[in-house]
Amino acid sequence: MITEGTRILDSESLSEFEIEANAIEELEDLKDLVVVNFPVRDLDRLVTFYNAAKETGRELVVSLKQAYILNLFEGLGYPKIEDVMVYKPKKGWGLLSDDRYSCVDDEWLCSSDLDPKQLMADYKIWEREYINWDNTVTHHDLSQNPENYIFRCDFFEFKELIDIKPERGTYIKSSTEPFDKQMEIMEIKAETWLNHFNLDVMKGYHASGHASGREILEMVREINPKRVYPVHTQHVELFDVLEEDGIEVIHPELRKGEKLL
Repeated sequence: MITEGTRILDSESLSEFEIEANAIEELEDLKDLVVVNFPVRDLDRLVTFYNAAKETGRELVVSLKQAYILNLFEGLGYPKIEDVMVYKPKKGWGLLSDDRYSCVDDEWLCSSDLDPKQLMADYKIWEREYINWDNTVTHHDLSQNPENYIFRCDFFEFKELIDIKPERGTYIKSSTEPFDKQMEIMEIKAETWLNHFNLDVMKGYHASGHASGREILEMVREINPKRVYPVHTQHVELFDVLEEDGIEVIHPELRKGEKLL
């Protein structure tokens, strides 16, 4: 048997239900904008914060990309697009110096001297379906009524805070901790953004996709293979306890001259 051991050091795992309950408990006391960062394709985590938003009288605001994903998975038990709010960014033609907005509805075109074709071209083809729905929101909405929303915003969307201009708020990190140098650098940059906009940081709202050490060992014991080869772990020695169950633990090693692919 070959098994991964990413979290062999950890004895327990946090569930989505626990994240939801913890988030609801914290959100009930918050009065300002709440920003949450979870993986863009993690629909289970989206459901978690969608439920937390409903329980605390807020609306979950998702990106155009997440609206597109929800559309693809409609009918499979996830929220419908109309159940959430979709954030409409300024894009390239949006100007920070005034209120002209990059979109194609008549209300904003009235205050713009740009050609409608230019405005339409500002959005990718797949985005155009979602930018004029009744449930879209802009930075104006999040700025004027921050207490009404949970804004899903990752590192690459922090620039939206420049327009939203939160006076204060809370940032909930619901993603994995950095595990390489590049991610550590991004974490430092993220902290700079959050400090600039006075967002208090809350961590510990992530459920790993990897099993805990207890769960991995229980799985191996139940399958009861003759041999187990632990991979994707920095603590292969923690699998040696399986020897007591009559399971031979093989520590994979590179042969001389071989390269790690």
